Amino acid sequence: MLNGQQAPMAMDAPIPGQSLTAPLGDRPWQNPPQYSTVEQAIQYYMPRLTSDRMAGRLMDMLEMGVPIDTVVDTIQLGGVMEGIHSVDVGMLVSPVLAEAIEQMAKSAEVSYKLMGDETDREAPDDSEIALAMMEAAKSKGESMTEEPVQEAEVVEEPQPTGLMARRT
Repeated sequence: MLNGQQAPMAMDAPIPGQSLTAPLGDRPWQNPPQYSTVEQAIQYYMPRLTSDRMAGRLMDMLEMGVPIDTVVDTIQLGGVMEGIHSVDVGMLVSPVLAEAIEQMAKSAEVSYKLMGDETDREAPDDSEIALAMMEAAKSKGESMTEEPVQEAEVVEEPQPTGLMARRT
């Protein structure tokens, strides 16, 4: 309490710099969303996704190798930024959008990737690494004979002494 008055809570205070960017309520995401349920958001997205123009663009993106989950994340994030729906509704709509786009790609016979991170990168196995190392050594003119590895010497650190030293 300050001078008999209660101090404002941290959640009630404006974010530092907020007044310098835009008036409160001026941005779409600062207002209530247009659609507040998953069903309403699906009814908003489905006619747009299946329109000829958007379907053609989606299939072009999938043919270029853009994963479906990336496309869906972009679509639903754009919906949040435009004030169409909230973040949580967007997260719940994402699997439905992904399934719809996947079915559209199957019916159009377009190859697609579901996810972009793990599916397109495989780690080389040990034999591939050894082969690459031998080829690199040959190009340098060195031989790939195993040299014995020398063990590092263990250096003991001096024990601290004094009043504040920990007893062992």
